[in-house]
Amino acid sequence: MTIFSWGFWGWGTHAERFVKVVDQVEASRGFKPPIFVDIRIRRTGRAINFKESAFREIVSEKRYQWMRGLGNAAIADDTLEDITIKDPREAKTLLDIAIESMKHNRRVIFYCACENPLYCHRYVVGALLLKEAKRRGISLEIVEWPGGKVQHLKEKTTDDTIMKIRKGQKNYPLPDNANLKKFGTLAWGSIVELSSESFKLLIISGPIKYVNHGWALPVVPVPCPKVATSAKLKSIAWDYLKDGYGPRATKIS
Repeated sequence: MTIFSWGFWGWGTHAERFVKVVDQVEASRGFKPPIFVDIRIRRTGRAINFKESAFREIVSEKRYQWMRGLGNAAIADDTLEDITIKDPREAKTLLDIAIESMKHNRRVIFYCACENPLYCHRYVVGALLLKEAKRRGISLEIVEWPGGKVQHLKEKTTDDTIMKIRKGQKNYPLPDNANLKKFGTLAWGSIVELSSESFKLLIISGPIKYVNHGWALPVVPVPCPKVATSAKLKSIAWDYLKDGYGPRATKIS
């Protein structure tokens, strides 16, 4: 069984687009639209689509649950310096939700706001889920959405786009007719080989984002991108996956 974690950073006004892609991706994998579990202790902030009950209204009440017990208590209590899950026992309930959802061919995505999973309390929640699954003898994988296998894609682009990415642009813009299902399944740590009339460039990427009124792939920063080899990027991508984006699983003997 797979449970996904996710951070909605960057999706604050585009949540409906994200849900559309997620539903397409899960359908292509043979699953019904997933259940979203909000694990924030507070549903506040600047992201309009995630304030209070806004996201619940987007996905419908049947596909949404708020589990504030799995929130980071340090957000509400200044005396706590480290990540502290308000009620760690709620991980058992979240696992139960995932098990029940699978009976209806749906999977679970638990989420908060943070961009980087390793420095977010959702990473701790994932560890609690794995611990509970192991206690029950359940094989479980926790992975940052969309999970799946690392891929190697080849894309045609322009000289100008490659030059901008070499200079630090953080996204690779996709054409208006981009295949959302194809790029929505792009696992974190995938290698995308960009080629134009004059240049070639390898980048590390992940699932699509909606940026500046269009779809794009995130570009993971790497040292000296102009001369990075495939082997070097694979090594960097592997380290990147170990830093919270890759799968973690129970080991059931």
